[in-house]
Amino acid sequence: MKVLITTDWYDPVINGVVTSVHTLEEELQKRGHEVRVLTLSRNYRSYEKEHVYYMGSTSAGRIYPQARFRLPIPERYVGELMEWGPDIIHSQCEFSTFFIARKIACEGNIPIIHTYHTVYEDYTHYFSPNKTWGKNVVRQITRKLSRQVSGMIVPSEKIRRILEGYQVECPLWVVPSGIRLSEFGGSGEEGTARRTEWREKIRKRYLLTPDSTVLLYVGRQAFKMAVGRRL
Repeated sequence: MKVLITTDWYDPVINGVVTSVHTLEEELQKRGHEVRVLTLSRNYRSYEKEHVYYMGSTSAGRIYPQARFRLPIPERYVGELMEWGPDIIHSQCEFSTFFIARKIACEGNIPIIHTYHTVYEDYTHYFSPNKTWGKNVVRQITRKLSRQVSGMIVPSEKIRRILEGYQVECPLWVVPSGIRLSEFGGSGEEGTARRTEWREKIRKRYLLTPDSTVLLYVGRQAFKMAVGRRL
């Protein structure tokens, strides 16, 4: 099968969407599928590198950190992808590259599956001074998106329930984002040895004694704008 993945986020950006895209891309290739990626470059220039098409873009960092808007699409790249003839398009972002995905899908009568990575109602402070108005905008945009795809993949039951509350008009499938277990030591005696080695290195680096209790936080830190009040 030929799979076209479209995403606003890709190398050299590091975030959850990029990690998910790389995992999907690698696993599809391992299973014998042919994969191409259409994304945004980090400058005005459009170019092709191996199986990845980078579309020229300009910064939209005032809306969201590292976000970008695409510039006019080089028709020759769209033509190449049309000639390649993807069997399916897997969209990962709702903005710039989604419109290119829709263009290719409509011209080639190709189905689109979309992964809804982000609960945008949690980020309305980036574009709306009013939380209720911002959530309504997110709801309307998401419902419109659902009418343009064959189905949506969501990474958790929580997001599925949120989208059902939006009354989306396409099927929803819960597929948790994949994890490269090999990066966490693997299994068996070899994996146990690697994990023990990591623990010892961390304790040595931070001058922790063998009997020190270590707490691990896994999550993210993000700037949240204070609207209408002084902190």
